[in-house]
Amino acid sequence: MMIHSCKSCGREYFEPRGVCKCGSDEFEEVQREVERGICVELKVTPSGFPERITFCLSKAGKTNAFEVE
Repeated sequence: MMIHSCKSCGREYFEPRGVCKCGSDEFEEVQREVERGICVELKVTPSGFPERITFCLSKAGKTNAFEVE
C-alpha cells in the first residue's frame, strides 16, 4: 500500500496532505506492507453494488488504513 510520508519529520499519512503537523509541505510516497486487523463482510448489499463487500481496518507501517474489497 502506498503511504504519504513527510520528508521533514517522517510522519506517515494514509491519504495525501497539504501540510504535515510539523509544518512541512514536502511529502514522498513510500510502499508499506499491510497488516490486516479486523474485517467485516457485508453479505446483503444495496441494489447496484456487488453481492458481498469486505471492509477491513488495517495497519500499513505506522499508519492505520481502511480498506474496501
